[in-house]
Amino acid sequence: MKKISSICIIATGLFLHAQNGHAQTIYTNGKIITVDAANTIAEAVLVKDGKILAVGSAKDISKLKNSTTQIVDLKGKTLVPGFVDGHSHFMGLSRSSTVNLGSPPMGDVKNIADLVSRIQDFKKQKNIAPGEWIDGFGYDQDQLEEKRHPNKEDLDVAFPDNPVTITNINGHMSVSNSYALKVSGINENTPNPAGGAIERKKGSNEPTGLLQEGATRLLKRPARPAPSLDQQLKDLKEQQLFYASQGITTAQDGYTSLESLKLLHQAAEKGALFIDIEALPGYPTLETVLKNKEYEFGTLKNHLKLAGTKMIADGSPQGKTAFFTKSYLVEVPGCNHDECTGFPNITQDQFNAFVIHAFQNNIRPFVHCNGDATIDMYLKAIENANTTLNTSSNNRRPVTIHSQFVRADQLDTYKRLGIIAAMFSNHAYFWGDVHVRNLGLERASFLSPLKTAIKKGVVATNHTDYPVTPVNQLFLLWTSVARESRSGQIIGPAERLTPLEGLRAITINGAYEYQEENSKGSIEKGKLADFVVLSDDITTIDPSKIKDVTVLETIKEGKTIYKKL
Repeated sequence: MKKISSICIIATGLFLHAQNGHAQTIYTNGKIITVDAANTIAEAVLVKDGKILAVGSAKDISKLKNSTTQIVDLKGKTLVPGFVDGHSHFMGLSRSSTVNLGSPPMGDVKNIADLVSRIQDFKKQKNIAPGEWIDGFGYDQDQLEEKRHPNKEDLDVAFPDNPVTITNINGHMSVSNSYALKVSGINENTPNPAGGAIERKKGSNEPTGLLQEGATRLLKRPARPAPSLDQQLKDLKEQQLFYASQGITTAQDGYTSLESLKLLHQAAEKGALFIDIEALPGYPTLETVLKNKEYEFGTLKNHLKLAGTKMIADGSPQGKTAFFTKSYLVEVPGCNHDECTGFPNITQDQFNAFVIHAFQNNIRPFVHCNGDATIDMYLKAIENANTTLNTSSNNRRPVTIHSQFVRADQLDTYKRLGIIAAMFSNHAYFWGDVHVRNLGLERASFLSPLKTAIKKGVVATNHTDYPVTPVNQLFLLWTSVARESRSGQIIGPAERLTPLEGLRAITINGAYEYQEENSKGSIEKGKLADFVVLSDDITTIDPSKIKDVTVLETIKEGKTIYKKL
């Protein structure tokens, strides 16, 4: 890293501006990791009106202060750019109406008995009447002592009078009790829907309760009454504060419903957003969104932008529904033949039409692709759109969300087509051991290959997919550096990043993902004053301790939006 010895730019106009009496702030007496092109380390930064006026040495920046300048003493702490969320589900605001069934560290469920007990406690706490639907989220079959999915019988005994559905931590499958299946009309005669599967008991067509991918949409939940706008705005504020507590100044809502988009738009109009939200309306709702003239894609206004549209093209590798060119090495629920490779959620023709439609409307495609076979489909669809429309995808920056098991040759195509790899290194910790078992060590070692992407010149970001894994950005950074599994196994040592590379993935590269690298993502003159104050220097401490680093303060456009007490 290059250490800055003098102010980046000292212009006569800047000196005059600094002396004109307008309030400004200097952050000093700390280590400032700018994440600029040279990875410069600075000593001080001057901010005014939410933007960075200058970055440099403490001596030179101090020359720019005036009688109204506020001095913020960093007290030796580390200042980095605000974290840019590569992919999560920001609008997951239903925590109060859903029981948490996560295993450590997402929750405390260790076995199926624990799971049932948590639902019983939730029913009692919420005073849920017979006949009312109960929803749970976050169970992980690989972390349960039984090492299997719960089934309908596990739920039936405790909940004979309520429909109950519990959704897997990966969000791609769920288990329902007999009551929920009955009221939804799901039985032995129900065919598997396109892009989905109903698991059956061996030797029969009777559903076990496990619904995979598109089959989850067969459930007929009654519509819940929407909370008041005031309550929704309160929830929205709490969610922003929660993200800000993790140092996030730009968040993504990774599959925005029409209801969520309406709320976000109302909040933006009321000035109720204080971090930037990058919304991705789901492709099934795209036509409705396009018809609403209030919505505009690609423009950040009042902290809200419709960054693109999202398609979910396959499922979960740990859930064994991601689509691969090679078979899983273990038994796959619902697969009764030798080559169990998972399945895509859409056909190639549908994929082609999706990308063409997005390009024609100048909307960026963000596509969930975990397995390499699904990524092949996406690449074909982009190539097809380029040829059909006589255009180039390079300036459109398509995004492959997760890119969990992208191949090296596919990364070469990413580079050629200008595709951004939004990767997910938390998988190494949470499911690295599972991937070794399901796919073998060689394939598992290349999960989220951030290092190879960097070497090939592919812009790669990193994300938590919250609520699938914790939104903690320092833990995410640690997993990209350590790639250590729950059991302590290193999953793909060649793909480990340096701490600085890991930081770039969640700052400047994240800004590039949203075509905002000229306004955020690094601490440089002219950019937004989006900062995070950290308890330790991530570039010099023992890498194993990165996950324990604390966010002390989050600053958005020069204003503190979170401060640790």
